[in-house]
Amino acid sequence: MIEKALRDKSARQGAESVAISTDSPIPNKVCIDAGFPADLDVLSDITGKSTCVGEYADFVKYFRDRYSKLREMLSTRLNARPIESLGENLTGREISIIGMVMEIRTSIKGNKVVQLEDPSGMIMVIFKKGTPPFEDAESLVSDEVIGVKGTTDGNGRVFANFLVRPDLQDRPLPTGEDGGALLMSDLHVGSKYFLEEAWQRFAVWINGETDDPLNLASRVKYIVIAGDLVDGVGVYPGQEGDLSIMDIREQYEAATELLNDIPDRIQIVVSPGNHDAVRQAEPQPALPESVRMLFKKNVSFVGNPAWFKLGGIDWLVYHGRSMDDLVLKIPGLSYNEPEKAMVEMLKRRHLSPIYGNRVSIAPEEEDLLVIQRPPAVLHCGHVHTFGVTRYKGVTVVNSGTWQGQTDFQKKMNIQPTAGIVPYLDLKTMRVRKLIFNST
Repeated sequence: MIEKALRDKSARQGAESVAISTDSPIPNKVCIDAGFPADLDVLSDITGKSTCVGEYADFVKYFRDRYSKLREMLSTRLNARPIESLGENLTGREISIIGMVMEIRTSIKGNKVVQLEDPSGMIMVIFKKGTPPFEDAESLVSDEVIGVKGTTDGNGRVFANFLVRPDLQDRPLPTGEDGGALLMSDLHVGSKYFLEEAWQRFAVWINGETDDPLNLASRVKYIVIAGDLVDGVGVYPGQEGDLSIMDIREQYEAATELLNDIPDRIQIVVSPGNHDAVRQAEPQPALPESVRMLFKKNVSFVGNPAWFKLGGIDWLVYHGRSMDDLVLKIPGLSYNEPEKAMVEMLKRRHLSPIYGNRVSIAPEEEDLLVIQRPPAVLHCGHVHTFGVTRYKGVTVVNSGTWQGQTDFQKKMNIQPTAGIVPYLDLKTMRVRKLIFNST
């Protein structure tokens, strides 16, 4: 039955702040022999493994894989039966089902009416207004996979008593090796709004050329960049008016110079975003070889999203474009608190649960956006606002931006938190907020 719905789809804890002195001068494991240094162990990445060509069969495989992975997670909490088995003989009995959300609407009485689908059929689930499951249903989004416990009327409807998501289980906080990592995103090199003075302050600090009371710079072993290294060209209408560098290769050459400011002892990992020179559809491969060859050997490149082990802990790095959809659809979310949207990803065990809205998702045979296991760190960017929290043992960080407020952001009343770098202590998982912007 999932194939039927696909016809429509294929068409359509806070951080401690440390201000840096402004008085300073301006499951497809990749083998190590693929070019990664020994301490970067890439566990999952689409780079060089894309299978889709956009045919109908690709969509079928993609959604089957998504459903089966999430169903397996939910099956540890529910003894679910196929939807097609809910006949009249079960009228009035409490049952459990697992399905993908196909449609959400509100009835005249104010109830949430949700159409769920599994490979065997479809059914209507009613979440009655004023009940605990109704409150959970208020945050439902299309295409997420959920479990429901409820009573069937034997006539194609289930009245929900509980809503279950494939959420993470509580677990102890993981710990890594001694040392620290800096989390960055959205440099937007080539934009006329790039904060060059703030970057120079950062460069002076990371090279140990300014006061560092906490001695953090010398402890930095890694820098992880979650997309939008450059501003790109032709990403949105009228972008040329916002650019200081008009050629994208020259943008990457300028980015090379910036990363050259960082000591060679620090390993840098770069994942792409929607402004970078890769396909727009997620998952995105690593930057092309013609770009990678510009950088020094201490810079490694992964796709978006990417799972890898670094510094003794597991990282899940995702640029975060799905937050545009989540903020629009889930009550209470906003760009000012991106960490809350990231927690919603963890609850659904999917980085981009809504299919076919603002985020373009390539129908690969395997859905690499499913969060199959809990990472130590979920690191995103995209929305240009800093946010950090901890959720069930996962350190959740949105690393802000190095781009000042654009004219478009002014119109949208979006105030970026620019020139801020989260410092992650790999041993304690403590996050400090380093401030390099003087304004």
